[in-house]
Amino acid sequence: SGTGWITSSNWTPDHMLDQYLDVPRKPETRAARREALIDQLGWLSAEAEALEPMLASLPDWAVDQAPLPNDKTAKETLAELALLDREVYTEWIASFVGQDGAQLQVTALSRAEGANERNLDELLSDVRQARSALVSMIEAIPETEWERRATLEDAEVDLFDIALRIVRHDADRLRDLAYRLHEAKLSDG
Repeated sequence: SGTGWITSSNWTPDHMLDQYLDVPRKPETRAARREALIDQLGWLSAEAEALEPMLASLPDWAVDQAPLPNDKTAKETLAELALLDREVYTEWIASFVGQDGAQLQVTALSRAEGANERNLDELLSDVRQARSALVSMIEAIPETEWERRATLEDAEVDLFDIALRIVRHDADRLRDLAYRLHEAKLSDG
C-alpha cells in the first residue's frame, strides 16, 4: 500500500472525491463509480497496515495522549473508526437492503472508552477487521440496491452517497491523525 499512508498510491484527497458527487446516468458509469467507491472503502484497511510501523516507532505519549482536551488520541481515533464500521455504518447499509425510504440515524459515538489502555496492534487489527467486514457487506449488495433512497440528516441519499460519506470521513480522520503524528515525530527529535 505504498510507502506510507500519506503517500499511498491508493489515497484519494477530498477534492478528488468530488467527482463522485454527481449521479452518473449510464449503467457502465454507475458500475465503475460503485467499484471505485468500494476500492476507496478498502483503502482504510491498507492504511491501518501501513500505519502500524509508524505508530509503533512513536513514543507512547504520541498515541495515547490528545494534544487538546477535546481532541481524540490516536488510539481513540482508531477505536472510533472501528466502532463506526461495526455499529453505525453496518446499520445504515442494512437499512438500504430491500427497503425504500429508510430513516438513517446519525449516532454520536462517545469517546472510545478504554482505547488508550489497549494495545496498538489490537486497535489496528480491529480497524482492519471492521472495515473488511463492512466492505464485504457492501460488495454483496447488488448494483440495483445502490439506487434505493433513504434519508440521512434531512437529505435524500443512496448507497453511493453513503459510501462517499464514509470515505470522506476516513480521509478527514486520517489526515488529522497524520498531521498530529508528524508533529509528534518532529518534537520527539
